[in-house]
Amino acid sequence: MRNAVRDLLPMGVRRLLRRARTAAQQGRMAIDHQRLAWRAARTAWRPLVRTGEQPFQCNLCGAHGSAAPERLGDREAATCRVCGSSLRHRALVAALQRRLWGEVRPLRTLRRDRRRTGLGMSDVHVYAQWLQRRLGYTNTFFHQAPRLDIQDPDRDFLGRHDFVISSDVLEHVAPPVATAFGNLHGLLKPGGVLAFTVPYAAEGETREYFPELHAFRIEGEGRGRRLLNTTRDGRLQAFDNLCFHGGDGATLEMRIFALPDLLRQLAAAGFRDIQVHDQPLPQWGIVPDSACSLPITAVAGPRTAAAAAPVQ
Repeated sequence: MRNAVRDLLPMGVRRLLRRARTAAQQGRMAIDHQRLAWRAARTAWRPLVRTGEQPFQCNLCGAHGSAAPERLGDREAATCRVCGSSLRHRALVAALQRRLWGEVRPLRTLRRDRRRTGLGMSDVHVYAQWLQRRLGYTNTFFHQAPRLDIQDPDRDFLGRHDFVISSDVLEHVAPPVATAFGNLHGLLKPGGVLAFTVPYAAEGETREYFPELHAFRIEGEGRGRRLLNTTRDGRLQAFDNLCFHGGDGATLEMRIFALPDLLRQLAAAGFRDIQVHDQPLPQWGIVPDSACSLPITAVAGPRTAAAAAPVQ
């Protein structure tokens, strides 16, 4: 009976199931990857389209599914029912894929190429897992190993990467943020690609919440937390009503970017061919409902002598 059901499946789905079973038997696939591969295979041939929802294929796990249009346009809503990816995750990865390979396709179908090196900055598991399995990719963190402080990166990270991913991280970096952009350029090989997202306004100027931040600490708990700062010239400052984003590590919001300033910062750091990826890709579940906080990619220009060391 099982063989009869299997024979009804398309050849591509049967091949995917066979590979998942073989990998599981040989112990090369972690339990979460086994489950994800089987779930993706079950949805690869029969899109799960519900009335009033928009169908799409996830460009991370490859599963077909659907979501209500208003939910699909929500930047943070988990709309892939298999891997839990959101619009932000899919749009960022699609922007990187178009830069590196010229096309969008499920990450799990990428050909293994350990020579293509990449670096993530606290990337989420939904795409980091596939990048780790397919490419020479390392996910780093601010609060644990492998650790990367983008304001003072280890020299071993510099000039080694074909791509760097930073998703909603730069708004948490202590000022001056220009140092972070310079060091992002320093992480890349000439011609390497930076793909990142940050919350930003379409117009105006970047608003720094703590422009004189120097020696600081955060006291208290919950909504009562305060930031106490001593400026470089010795003045004491106190800030209330702090905004923390979810997650581990340093998640205090330091600024709200403005797009014109972002583009200037990238150019000043040595990036060229800067693109804001505002094209909807509904077949991949990428239909942003706002012109703000879209993925941005940029190519690292030639490295100068000054770029050989971290920016201080």
